Amino acid sequence: MTREATAVTREVLWRRVMDELGFEHARVRRDQEGTELSGLILVAEQGSPLRVEYSVVCDAAWRTRRVMVTQTWRGVRRSLTLEHDGGGHWRRDGMEAQELEGCTDVDLGLSPSTNALPINRLRLDEGCTAEIQAAWVRFPSLDVTPARQGYARVGPARYRYESLSSGFNAMLDVDADGLPVEYAGVWRQVAEGPAAPESPAEAFTNALVSPEPSSELGDAAATFGWLVGGWAGAIHDPAADGTVRQSEGEWWFHWVLEGRALQDVFIVPSRRTRGSAQPQPGTGNRYGTTVRTFDAAAGLWRIVWVNPVTGALNRLAGRREGDTIILLGEVQGQPIRWSFHDIRPDSFTWRGEEQDSAGHWKLQAQFDLRRIA
Repeated sequence: MTREATAVTREVLWRRVMDELGFEHARVRRDQEGTELSGLILVAEQGSPLRVEYSVVCDAAWRTRRVMVTQTWRGVRRSLTLEHDGGGHWRRDGMEAQELEGCTDVDLGLSPSTNALPINRLRLDEGCTAEIQAAWVRFPSLDVTPARQGYARVGPARYRYESLSSGFNAMLDVDADGLPVEYAGVWRQVAEGPAAPESPAEAFTNALVSPEPSSELGDAAATFGWLVGGWAGAIHDPAADGTVRQSEGEWWFHWVLEGRALQDVFIVPSRRTRGSAQPQPGTGNRYGTTVRTFDAAAGLWRIVWVNPVTGALNRLAGRREGDTIILLGEVQGQPIRWSFHDIRPDSFTWRGEEQDSAGHWKLQAQFDLRRIA
């Protein structure tokens, strides 16, 4: 039996009855390894739509281990990653977060779902109380601060929650998963049911894509990290007769493989111009990918580019040199050089060159790109 087949999944919908200005759609996935709470929160915040997507991964004892949050508000997308060793030590966005030392759970300030974390971890007997320290995430600032909280089990499915810093307290009626059914007139569970399993595409993406570079890369991550996102622009392909073919292309980058590599997808012509009739294989037609990994021993970034359209397979290596990134390799014994120039926050130029028998570099392609995401 597969791991997916043994998982129990359900989804829950809450309405923010306090002001009728928000909803949360959450998914609970439990198996022998632990539980993941993930969801989408949509609320009105200071007159603007606030969208929050989150994932909280817990081990089998309901200890919070990893938290990923992406927020969009007033035209700005921001993200937050928290990692917990299960013993009170935290990292925020890959850096040690000493201010959270001793926190045991995460509390997403907008979400009723994370109350289930201490409820399930503590498993209080009826009539018992406990005090915890939670890593409290506030929205839309995405500040994370320690928060002293108290939980008391006052009935079979009822808990009293208290913020020991502010004095706020509320009664929580919960379901079998410890998720609030009624959160003292603030949130109310309005729907629940079984959840469909991840699609193969979702499962693959979740296994591949990483929210940030691995801490193992250290300062080396900055060499290519600025590329994360999307780029589009003019692609120039010189021909032997001196003419230049120009196309529109798109280039997408993200961290993958637990953040130890950076991968891209490069598409020329761009998808919106490829149309239903696919371009014929040949120079200028690209729908390929590059994987970049860092060789710490050599101090080099090594890359592999694959273009199934033409069958191209190139390997290069290099590093940043001042304001330029230079990568060197060979194709059929001929030296090649790929380089990034004029690097700015929202634009750059990429050049692909080949060295002739006289040692001169000849331009094979040039991409002038601007940021689109």
